[in-house]
Amino acid sequence: MKFSPKKSHITSRALFTIVGGAVLINPVFAQDQTGEEIDEVVVTGIRGSLKASMNVKRESVGVVDAINAEDIGKFPDTNLAESLQRISGVSIDRVNGEGSRITARGFGPGFNLVTLNGRAMPTADVVVVGSGGDGEYGTFTSRAFDMSNLASEGVQGIEVYKTGKASQPSGGIGATINVKTMRPLDAPAQASFGVKAMFDTSVETGSEMTPEASG
Repeated sequence: MKFSPKKSHITSRALFTIVGGAVLINPVFAQDQTGEEIDEVVVTGIRGSLKASMNVKRESVGVVDAINAEDIGKFPDTNLAESLQRISGVSIDRVNGEGSRITARGFGPGFNLVTLNGRAMPTADVVVVGSGGDGEYGTFTSRAFDMSNLASEGVQGIEVYKTGKASQPSGGIGATINVKTMRPLDAPAQASFGVKAMFDTSVETGSEMTPEASG
């Protein structure tokens, strides 16, 4: 068998031409891709909300759970009581379908203390009870606080202390619930307000429509 150097030289030149053409084409494709505009994607998370709640637990010497304004605003809750029921060990009582009083660790609303920025909130909750089948009713005053009286738009956060502290007022056997309001310098040149209306056909007294405004 004879080997032809001339034929081998022609074949090598043809392969070099094909490979060289492929190498020259690739940079052209790369330049076309760099010229394309990419849409901007903005991802918003809840890292700040979780960090704020964890800092409250970390810095406290007792058992405490906390929620802040972002947690309150991202759920369709009508008031603060319904936001608090998302904390473990906390349940609520409803009046006309709306969250009202707090039960913590099995202790009823009368055994829990509600404070506003560390100061005890006054309570004047009158409960109407029936005395039997004769249609007579009686009333008694409870020390339970009605959370539906507070607007969530002006609340910065809520802390639920399940154990006592020397720096807190006494009286919260089940839990001490501290409601923290926003400070003027927390959001400079900003204001918050809310307008809503509730329609409930199950109410026994009053109007079925309840308008609410806060700011």
